[in-house]
Amino acid sequence: MLGEWFDATSSLMAFCKKSQADKRDVLIFQHTLVRLVSLLNATVLMELAAGSGLDKPETRAFELELIDAEGIDRESLMTINQTHDKVELIFQWIQQLIVESQCHQIFSVAPPVLSRSFQE
Repeated sequence: MLGEWFDATSSLMAFCKKSQADKRDVLIFQHTLVRLVSLLNATVLMELAAGSGLDKPETRAFELELIDAEGIDRESLMTINQTHDKVELIFQWIQQLIVESQCHQIFSVAPPVLSRSFQE
């Protein structure tokens, strides 16, 4: 699962290579994507640890490193903290980010090629 997310993230980064969009918008997309995927990975690992009964996720969560968590706005972090379906929420945010970025022409590939990132 984590390998598939890496592949999808890597593909999305590559799809921006020849983007005609403003470079700042491309960088904002890329940085947001990496932050969310990092958060998604950590959240999945915490849920797996909680399911094993070996660790207390509320204390272990602070031991995992995230990529620039401060780059995620406070309201979003509070929302994640308050919801029971953390993984599903973050995954939905990633999908919304991709769709919004496609509308802003961040990607330099045809939509059928872009759709492969959703399949991973």
